Amino acid sequence: MAQAIIRRSTTDLIGLPASLRGDHGRFLARWREALVTYGPIFDGEAPAGYLYQTDLPGNLPEAVARFLAEDPLALHGVVEGDWVSDWHCALATRLPTAPPRPGLEGFFFHGTGKPGITDFRDTIVPAHRAHLQQRDASNCLSRGFLTDAGGKAWLGSAMVYEFASRASLDDFFRDEPYCTNGIYERIDIYGWRRGVIA
Repeated sequence: MAQAIIRRSTTDLIGLPASLRGDHGRFLARWREALVTYGPIFDGEAPAGYLYQTDLPGNLPEAVARFLAEDPLALHGVVEGDWVSDWHCALATRLPTAPPRPGLEGFFFHGTGKPGITDFRDTIVPAHRAHLQQRDASNCLSRGFLTDAGGKAWLGSAMVYEFASRASLDDFFRDEPYCTNGIYERIDIYGWRRGVIA
């Protein structure tokens, strides 16, 4: 089972000391095989934290606890809170091997589903997938859906895209079936940067 993890922080992660950036780089290298995407996220220009989309091995609660505990961002008191969800990764792409896309900006799309919407959502999954698949090769780094721990209730979506601008991302999602059918209670779109804190 994969996970989407937001480590919330208002600290400017880009400006962290070189020693902490080095520790974090080594942490990412140790967990390389389990990382789908990772990178700092922003609310406009303000720092919002760090996103990990992971496919952790072994017993899930123990693996997640170990990953979170070993993260230098937590060890150095940068993390202010965590949001963790089961995430069903739809693509085989992994950031460590994904080719760069010069000139594109990164975005993390986090859609929170309305309560009790799973059955209706299930009826429009094919249209949703068909829409997203148009950009899988050119703009998407990861996409997948969020569920409760039992995997029965759909809780939302967690996707990382790279577009020329926020306006281009908005254009793509303007007629996306989940959006047009109003199944999200809330949509948060963060700026996102690839990988290691520089």
